[in-house]
Amino acid sequence: MNGDHCDVAVAGGGLVGLALAYELASRGAAVTVIDAGHPGRATDAGAGILSPDTNGAAQPYWWDMAHAAGAHYPQLLERIRNDGVDTEGSGYARCGLLSIGLRRHEESWFAPFAEDVLRRAEGRVHEITPAVATSLFPPLGPVHRALHCPGAARVDGRGMAAALRQAAEGRGVRFVPGAVSGVAGAGGAPARTVHRVEVEGHDDVHCGALAVAGGAWSAPMGEWLGCTLPITPTKGQIVHLRTSTDSEEWPIVQPLLTHYLVPWPGGRVACGGTFETGAGFSATVTAAGLHELLRECLSVAPGLATAEYLETRVGLRPSSPDDRPVLGPVPGWANVWVATGHGANGLLLGPYSALLVAARMAPQADERCPTLPAEFDPSRFI
Repeated sequence: MNGDHCDVAVAGGGLVGLALAYELASRGAAVTVIDAGHPGRATDAGAGILSPDTNGAAQPYWWDMAHAAGAHYPQLLERIRNDGVDTEGSGYARCGLLSIGLRRHEESWFAPFAEDVLRRAEGRVHEITPAVATSLFPPLGPVHRALHCPGAARVDGRGMAAALRQAAEGRGVRFVPGAVSGVAGAGGAPARTVHRVEVEGHDDVHCGALAVAGGAWSAPMGEWLGCTLPITPTKGQIVHLRTSTDSEEWPIVQPLLTHYLVPWPGGRVACGGTFETGAGFSATVTAAGLHELLRECLSVAPGLATAEYLETRVGLRPSSPDDRPVLGPVPGWANVWVATGHGANGLLLGPYSALLVAARMAPQADERCPTLPAEFDPSRFI
């Protein structure tokens, strides 16, 4: 079947794909997003913790990437608002975060973590007493140690994606519903060129370039391209509760060894998330998952025992074998790029990753934009 031609086809309509489409369209590209709309997309379930200063990763490239990604959010939201889009639904707000060690026996884990964070954060994170921590988040139970990061923020994945989609549509991005079923390319060594993307139940999408941003569903694209994209789903269930107290001013609570709590306006508190590596693409809520979430939630914050149960969301995190994103040009192809594999860090790193990839894909690359970290290059799997 014949279809329209675009400069770039983006395979995937989650947060990364939407941000990538918006960035490319902002640079003058004609963009088509192909979106299968799979249930269990990580964007739709993520709790949205944006706290680079309490990121426990030791590698400098992780630290730099996380901080750049956190700083990118206000800039991106401002650009979207300047495009006439209401971003209130994104829920973005600086609410602060408590990193806590619950029990004395956790000290062997918490002490080196706290020392590292306090050293690297340069005064942006402070240790506070358990009493102060409880005053900031009243439902908390006993706490052994606590770090407070006032600059941490939260964002609602669903709302952020909706704002990005509206902004992308405003810049002319076209959306095609359906799953990618194959690609057609031409040429040979040293690099082939994709010129057409086949879509189930829809006309083919003819394109000048292709960006793979399929989240947990990215691996089949690698098979069609003859390049390994070893992305697998890691299932996460997140329970949402509602208290009778307005929780808007409460900070996020992130215990070192168990599940986090993310408060939202109107008394809503999200507790998550399970980490299920063998569940495949199942997006169902399970009794075991719900039991785990409520048990751990109430062990951290017993004051939530009387909260109303609202819902459980399920997201499939796109995980790579080395727990690092996969960002950059696909080896063996002159016009194919990939942006996926963010695991549990998709809401933090996704929009900034899209910016970095778009700056290299655009017809006139933006040399002012930082380079893609070499540690995230797709060629590491060859």
